[in-house]
Amino acid sequence: MEEDDMRQLSAEELGALCSNLQKACTKQLRSEEAALFAVLASYYDKQRTTKADCDYNALLDAINKDLSEGFKDASKAAEDANDRGAKRALVWGEKASKLLQALMMRYEKQGSALLENTNVWVCEICGFVYVGDTPPSVCPICKVPSFKIHPIQKEAV
Repeated sequence: MEEDDMRQLSAEELGALCSNLQKACTKQLRSEEAALFAVLASYYDKQRTTKADCDYNALLDAINKDLSEGFKDASKAAEDANDRGAKRALVWGEKASKLLQALMMRYEKQGSALLENTNVWVCEICGFVYVGDTPPSVCPICKVPSFKIHPIQKEAV
């Protein structure tokens, strides 16, 4: 591994990593390890910082950059490593990002009216975002049941 490949992860990245490891341990019925990763995820979530330049355009630019460059680069790395799990997760992530991009374009046209009198849901497995009264019975991207699709608090939207 080259020196350029090494960098310190941010609190956001460490929180997401520990949260994902917690979910993996839960699936493997390793409750003690899952609980420890939950503590770490909570710790790093409290360390998060809010970026001053986080606005609609910055988010849309980040999504567009991921779709035009990020997924291609990551997919090539997963292919080179012959990592089927990573390839599957990248397919899900790219689909979720394309749907999020379309949702943001709808938001640009409709504004807050898009979210009035309805709910916003997110799949904890693949990141699929859905706007509607109730979540789909099965995630259209990763096919998990609806109990894995959680409501987002309106204050956060």
